[in-house]
Amino acid sequence: MRRVNVAGLLIVAGLVVVVALAACGSSPTQVPPAPTAPASPPTLAPTAAPALDGATLLETRCSVCHSADRPKNARLTKDQWEQTVALMITKGAQLTDAEKSVLVEYLAKTYGP
Repeated sequence: MRRVNVAGLLIVAGLVVVVALAACGSSPTQVPPAPTAPASPPTLAPTAAPALDGATLLETRCSVCHSADRPKNARLTKDQWEQTVALMITKGAQLTDAEKSVLVEYLAKTYGP
């Protein structure tokens, strides 16, 4: 009686499936689409003066990466908002020092403890 090599059969079966899927996935008459770079958030240059109010800064600068609704449940102190905004700047938030101050004041007043 012959012994069956189960591991070998599984490898062969897997290779057959991979080859079949590869053959179904592309046709010689089709050109595969060109790879595209992942979308990156738009870079906003900070303005020279805080031309925006805190609510507008929250909506336009913070919502580039996450929902502007995020701070509503945070309820942080002014110092905590200062640290949070500083952290967001290190992660790419585009704010001048003046805009940062306006935003922190707004967050502390609107979403404080």
